[in-house]
Amino acid sequence: MSGVGLSDLGDALSWGEAKILLEDAAVDGGTPLGAELSGWAYQASMIELLSLMAQIGDPKVAKRVMPWALELPGRKAGAPAASAAEVAAANAELDADFVFE
Repeated sequence: MSGVGLSDLGDALSWGEAKILLEDAAVDGGTPLGAELSGWAYQASMIELLSLMAQIGDPKVAKRVMPWALELPGRKAGAPAASAAEVAAANAELDADFVFE
């Protein structure tokens, strides 16, 4: 299956607009991207989290089912994380490859 690249959209979306959309999605736990980057077990908006807390009623129980408190699906507990050097190298590679206007 082939994806659609930004250049396939023509003038419908600029690189700057794409950057803004990605930045917004990255900090929103209600999006799959934001939840993944935050290390959450599932995506949830602020309204969904408040609703969940209200439905459960007990704050101690609610804390245990929050997306940041649960183990991430598909990942083993204690799996090695990227080192600071690996993260820095990946960021440098991305910075060299992408230029946003």
